[in-house]
Parts: sequence; C-alpha cells; structure tokens
Amino acid sequence: MHYWQRAIWLAVVSLLLVSSCKPLKRVYVRAMHPHQSTTQTATTATHLLHADVLGGTELDTGRFQVLNYTSKSFTVSTRYRQHVGFREYQQTIFLRCAQLKSLPVGQIMSVPNASFTVAGYDSNTLYSNISGTVIRLDSSTIQPRFQFDLRYLDKYKLPSTILKATVSFQRDSTYFERTNQDYQGRYNNLRLALKESGRVKLLDLNSYAHRYRKFNGEDSYDTLYARLGELYNLEELSLEASYLPVLPPGFTKLKRLKKLNLSYNRLTQFPTELYQLDSLEELNLERNWLDSIPPSIRQMERLRVLNLSSNQLTRYPEAVNALANLRELHLGNANIRRLPLSTRQLRNLEVMDVGNQRNERANKVHNVDALTVLPHLRRVSLEYNPLDSLPAAVYQLQKLQELNIKGTGLDTLSVNLRRLPSLRKLELYYEPQLFPSSTQP
Repeated sequence: MHYWQRAIWLAVVSLLLVSSCKPLKRVYVRAMHPHQSTTQTATTATHLLHADVLGGTELDTGRFQVLNYTSKSFTVSTRYRQHVGFREYQQTIFLRCAQLKSLPVGQIMSVPNASFTVAGYDSNTLYSNISGTVIRLDSSTIQPRFQFDLRYLDKYKLPSTILKATVSFQRDSTYFERTNQDYQGRYNNLRLALKESGRVKLLDLNSYAHRYRKFNGEDSYDTLYARLGELYNLEELSLEASYLPVLPPGFTKLKRLKKLNLSYNRLTQFPTELYQLDSLEELNLERNWLDSIPPSIRQMERLRVLNLSSNQLTRYPEAVNALANLRELHLGNANIRRLPLSTRQLRNLEVMDVGNQRNERANKVHNVDALTVLPHLRRVSLEYNPLDSLPAAVYQLQKLQELNIKGTGLDTLSVNLRRLPSLRKLELYYEPQLFPSSTQP
C-alpha cells in the first residue's frame, strides 16, 4: 500500500471515530442519568366581584370581593424521552374584603388584618397562622396590583414563605356566567344547593364534609347543615363521614326523602327524628356508635333497606323484626351468634347480610335456621363467620341467587351446588364464581 493510500485510510478512520464521539457520549449520559425532569409553572390571578370563597368554591353572594392567586407547578419525568411520571403541585391564596376601595394605596397592611382576610392552601394542607404584610400598589379596581410577603407555620411550627411577589389581578367579569350550569337535580356542594333549594333532588356531601374538615379541623362540621330542611324536594341525601353526633335541626322537614346515608358519623342513639320522614325507604347507619335499636323503629313502616353494620351492638336487634316491608338487612360486626326465630317475621326479606370483617364484635353465626321460612330470600352473606360446614338451612333456600362465604374456611368442596338450583354467584376467598343464567350449576 502506497503512503498516500495509507494516509487516506487513516484519515477516514479518524473521521469516523470523531463523528461517533457525540452519540457515544449521549448514550453514556443516558445510561448514567436516565431520569430527566422538566418543571412547568402556570400562574393565574383573578379578581372576582361579589363572591364568597370557602374550600376553593366561589359562590355569588353579593357580599365580598375576592383576589384569587393560584400557582400550579407540573413536574414531568422522562426516561429516554419516554413519559414515566407526572406530579402536580397547586397553591391557592385568597384575599377577601367587603370593598376593594376600602384598602389604602401604598400603605403596609399587616396580616392578620381587620380590613380583609387572607386564606390559603396547597395540594396537601391548609395554611395555618398566616402572617406577613400586604401592600396595595395602585388604585385600579379593574386590574389592581398587590405586593405580598406572606408566611405560615409548617408542620414543624417553623415559619415558611407562602408568597413573596408582586401580583396583578385581572377582573373576571364572566366567571359566574361561565360556571353556571344545570346540575340536573344532583349536587355535592351544600352552599350551592342552598342557593337553588327547590331544584335539589340528590345531595351527596361526602367529599364536601372531607374538604370542610381539612380546612376547619378534623373535629368540625359545617353549621349550615342546620339549613338542610330548606331542601324541600330532596329525595336522596348522603351525610357520610360528616362527624355528626346528632341530626341537625330542621331535618324533619325533609318529607320527600327516600334514601338517607348517615354512615361514618358519631350517632350514639337512634335518631327518632327519622320517624317523621314518611317517605324514607333506605337508611344507612353503618359505623356509628349505636348500642341498641329502640322498639319504636316500627314506626318506619316504609323502610325497605336498613344497614346497621359496625356499630356498638352486642346482639341481634330484634326490634327490626317489626319492619314488615324490609327487603335488605345488613348486620355486620354486631356480635351475633345466632339468628333468633323472631327473624321469621321479616317475610319480605330478600337480603340478609351478617358478613363482617374480623374485630372484637365480629359475628360468629352458625345457626341460620330462621331463614328457611323467608320465601323471597335471594342473597345471603356469611363472610368471615367461622364455619365447619355450610349450614343445612342454606340448602332450603330455593330462590337463593347469591351466597358469600369468603373467609369462613369453606371451599367449593364444602358446597353442594346441585342443592342450590337458583345460585348464580358464589363468593369464595376473594374471587366470586359466576354461573350463567341460562344453565344451572
């Protein structure tokens, strides 16, 4: 090979090596640092006229002006340009006053302040003990500018900065027109429901109660519950997890109420106010502190579904046997050892649930003979009742369609499916077995 040919060959090889350095380096960097993150921040500042703010919900009340500052941070993680994660962090701060013009320009105003209120929260917590200063920088009522230096006490009781910046608030004159909508009678905000009381058919305050406690303390509940009686067309109401020790006043005015969920509250006595709700058909009192059911419950003649699971009951509440129209009875964790013969009075019963989770009041039912004379029984739950074998009485339930024996110690070999001709669903362990409706097991 001539010298000049060798030189050309070496030059080509060198060029190839140089051109490959960047890709090699890029591969190396990716291998050493496979996670890449980018953060995007969006900030909005709006000025709402005639608004009331609580828990992030704005309602037109004609009483307040609100400066609303919201900052959202979006963090996106990537691996080899592939999306692998997303996290959103949101911070919201409200400055609320009766009249914006009452706040002086150029004057340092301390927080807290009698002329206005400052509230705020982020994605995880409410800011408590907000302090600092606020300065109004101009006299504009259309696009006012404020300078904020706000702090709060974090979980370690140390001061942390919430907002230290100058913010310009733009008037949002179409907010209420844009957010106004027809809820089709279904509401989950008490304040909005009270504004449109005649339209409310269903009111679910579960998330509302959770949000209220988050912002006002774990042992608090909204005093506006006292106005529930104004919802005169209400048919379904859920006050689940509202921490109520008693029913609020005015409850007896809900004459059209058909379904009521009072689960996860703090009721220690059966609410006798319910006797005046002539339309009530379904009542859920699961996880309260009831230790007995009064004989006067017989007054609830229209009741079809009753859930008393996980209260402080120590035995089967025989008072419920007077409810002639009852279709479903749920008695989990009621310290029941047997179903008394008086259960036979529930001639219209379709669902008997004595299944439970294991705790100190867990049921241990072995004798269910009383069920054999209930002609309409189609679903039975014995979940987590320790059984040596399936009670013989169950085989006499010729219309039984669903049977739950999870956690009882029984398996498929313990159940003679041929003796249960109508069975369509058998729950064992944690997986239900389904039978086609066209064939019998």
